Amino acid sequence: MKRAGLLLALLLVLLTGCSSKTPKIDEYTWVMTSVQSMEAGGQAVAYGEKGSSTLEGAKQIELVCEAQGGNLTLTDRTNDRTYTGTYQQSQRDSKSTIYEVNVDETSGVAVAAMTTYQDGTQDPALIFNLGDYTVNFFAK
Repeated sequence: MKRAGLLLALLLVLLTGCSSKTPKIDEYTWVMTSVQSMEAGGQAVAYGEKGSSTLEGAKQIELVCEAQGGNLTLTDRTNDRTYTGTYQQSQRDSKSTIYEVNVDETSGVAVAAMTTYQDGTQDPALIFNLGDYTVNFFAK
């Protein structure tokens, strides 16, 4: 019985350790890497400093997302525009946190999770799905 209790305690510690690595939307300043459009067949119509696009006419922009207390601010530093919105956590597990978001009256979903690279390193990522667009961010 002691062994089962010890295994259960160890499992709880391991699960707690895993969930602490799950990023949250309000833990970082997020920098956009790409904006993909359904109208463009999922290709990037805009990209950030660390992003790229093969689509002719795609534009490089600097878009930053910050979240605090249920409010979102997306700042387009290239065009000096600011978009505001709200977020609410709808689900969380050991690998991701999912939010319901609304930006300038467009509703969608956002997911914060760790991106794992081939070499095993990881970075926090945030992906918005708003209308016909998917906006990808990495933590600054």
